[in-house]
Amino acid sequence: MADEMADPDARESGSYVVRQYDPDDRAGVLALYETVFGDRRGRGEWFDWKFGDNPYLSHVPICVAERDGEVVGARPSLPVPLSVGGTRELALVQVDPMVHPDHRRQGLFTRMAKHVYDYYGPREPSIVVGFPNEAVKAGLEKLADKLSLRDGVLTNFTEHYRVQNPQALSDSPVASAALPAIRGYLAGRDRMTSRAPDSVIDRYDDLRPAMLADIAATQRTASAHAVRDETFLAWRFLNPRYEYTTYVYRGEYGPVAMVVGEQRKTDQTIVHLSDVLPVAGGTARERALSALLGRIIDEHRDADVIVAAGTTLPRSLLADHGFLPTDRFPLSRLTSEYWFSARPIGGPGGDWTVNGRRLAEEGSWNLSFCELEIG
Repeated sequence: MADEMADPDARESGSYVVRQYDPDDRAGVLALYETVFGDRRGRGEWFDWKFGDNPYLSHVPICVAERDGEVVGARPSLPVPLSVGGTRELALVQVDPMVHPDHRRQGLFTRMAKHVYDYYGPREPSIVVGFPNEAVKAGLEKLADKLSLRDGVLTNFTEHYRVQNPQALSDSPVASAALPAIRGYLAGRDRMTSRAPDSVIDRYDDLRPAMLADIAATQRTASAHAVRDETFLAWRFLNPRYEYTTYVYRGEYGPVAMVVGEQRKTDQTIVHLSDVLPVAGGTARERALSALLGRIIDEHRDADVIVAAGTTLPRSLLADHGFLPTDRFPLSRLTSEYWFSARPIGGPGGDWTVNGRRLAEEGSWNLSFCELEIG
């Protein structure tokens, strides 16, 4: 059934209808995922986890573009609870914008972006978050006034790579020749960082959302981040594209936890530092994180790349353990760039402050793969 906000003049054959998702659209959206992205990530299990099992809205927040009964475009979103200034706010994380190759240059990206903004203007959620690549960012900037982009924040979202096999990033002969030097560099970094006894670090291969929620609650921060309660964590770490392992430091500086996600069905072995709990803390937390990183690196030395993202792990700590940032040479030349975008729905037309936090300021956010990886 078409949504009430579909274009009333777009009913005749051959024209496009932009509307909200209907359950009958599932097969069409899955087919579009495969056509556009080519990696079959839109298979049923992943799609149902991402959109159907999400516990925060009663409907699937996907905008679709349809022509003659065929889904030719989609603008999916995910509702995610944020903690902003210690108060819960529901946000819409926008992911995977796509238009079928045969229907591009018809203004569908623009129409779908406007539809999402108009549809949720009078509804919850009140915050839009996204991690666009360069192409999507350029499209959004063309709609800056309409989408309240200038009321929000748009900034680089830095990842940090520990490159253990440079051929995972480049197939040039230089990458192969650099392998001995990289191994020597990483070995030197590893010798300079402390290791904790195995007895103070527990490893769990199953999901422990209640335990992780308790650890997350030991330290609070006013910065905006995903709420790490049991409901969110129980959904979040069932993402079937990853195999998750949890490490918990229970020594003098704990408890502190790190969730590690290994991507399934990829040519390279890519390991994400998917979450850190609690998301903020002081020197004691940093010492515990260093111990956790040492253990995780030891157990993943065969991985091609270990990757962190965002700001929940201190930049200096990552550098100590051999991670390089994507916003600096050489990785700035070898990796794709992500951006972080956040803006109000409805646009206050002035200072965007929520629960005392000025969300148009980059420093008001503390994000990681926990938020990025769900896309």
